[in-house]
Amino acid sequence: MAIAAPTYAAVVARVDDTPAKWLSIEQGITYENSTALVPRAGPEVVTCYGFGTKADRSPIVSVIDDWCGKVIGTSVSNGQTVWARYNYGTFTVLVSAQAINGGNWVIDGNCNRLLRLPVDGCNTGGVNGKQGGYETDLYGQWRTDPGSNGSDV
Repeated sequence: MAIAAPTYAAVVARVDDTPAKWLSIEQGITYENSTALVPRAGPEVVTCYGFGTKADRSPIVSVIDDWCGKVIGTSVSNGQTVWARYNYGTFTVLVSAQAINGGNWVIDGNCNRLLRLPVDGCNTGGVNGKQGGYETDLYGQWRTDPGSNGSDV
């Protein structure tokens, strides 16, 4: 697994120890083009953002679990991105799955694992201060991105 990381950041602090719950969710599907069905394969490469909004691991994992639970079984065609942005008020978390390189596939149980790779493989100094990133394999790209005020930064 390769990891790349730039170096500057903003911090979003938790006010108390109560588990955070998102305020709203935006979600969508975008299409670029489609091709014949091709299985996912290839090495998994993680790219870390290493800048932007920092968030605790717990609410990010909550978003991943909720979103994956909703989209497992969804077909994703080449160039299509399935996404959602969860709003916690002080920060947002964008999650997405995109079919690339002519791939077409169905979101399966790997959803949680692939979206957690940049959470657990980046900003490894603890469970807080996560800035996200994305995992890319031969036919897919999985993005986990904390942001602020509806921004992805």
